[in-house]
Amino acid sequence: MKSAPMETGQQYLMPKNNNNNIKPKLSFHLFNDGFFFSSFTESNYFLFEDLNPLVKKGFNEFLKFNEINKDNEPDIILFDNPSMFIPSDLFDFENSENFLSNYTDIRSDHQIIHDNTEDKKIKILYQRNTKIELTFGEYFNEINYNHYTTILYDHLKKYIKLNYDNKLKLFVNLQRNQFDLFLFKGQDLLVYNSFPHSNNDDFLYYLFALIEQHDLSINSFDILFLEKYEIFKSYYLTINNFHEKVGFIENNDKLIENINHPSPYFTNIL
Repeated sequence: MKSAPMETGQQYLMPKNNNNNIKPKLSFHLFNDGFFFSSFTESNYFLFEDLNPLVKKGFNEFLKFNEINKDNEPDIILFDNPSMFIPSDLFDFENSENFLSNYTDIRSDHQIIHDNTEDKKIKILYQRNTKIELTFGEYFNEINYNHYTTILYDHLKKYIKLNYDNKLKLFVNLQRNQFDLFLFKGQDLLVYNSFPHSNNDDFLYYLFALIEQHDLSINSFDILFLEKYEIFKSYYLTINNFHEKVGFIENNDKLIENINHPSPYFTNIL
């Protein structure tokens, strides 16, 4: 088994932003138990039991304190429901519920919506809590909504365009309680899936299940983690015992690392 230290692997870089002094745009990253707030002056995670925009528990005062008004145009990024990837040429919105019901439970207090990827190749189907649009619409005149997987896909396509080859690449986005896998062959997405995890064994089980399902031979593809975080160090070391071609995609303009963000790659992706 391979046991060389991870640091010997190649470091891959995401596209560099031309403005080295760029500040985070106003955004709310909504999860099941809370939200991550990113603004020009503050970035932090708030539990819904302490501050919940959907029940307006002190949220007006929170916005005023942070000097945010209706003229601001926030990004609202949704992490609270899974998404389904459907090729655009196979997509029929009238059958969205049938598509999605094979993947997750349909919730009566949610609406089914979809995002378009920038390359127009994929429709990303998911559910959004009906309270979200109604509530945030009271606070802001213009809002940009996206599922987090739409942003990840578009970001990875930009990376691939700048680092193009026709090799297989398996991108891994580690989150606190789940992780995302994107398998690309050149410019084409072959597989997307998301799995739960609580330890290294969970991670390896689902990772190698996907590898076996798609008949991938070990070391015939690159495994690329999105950034490197201390909290996931044991995961990197574990996979390095089984796979030689492991690397990290790093952000040249990394601003902050917030360990409270359930999906830490998103503290710097926008």
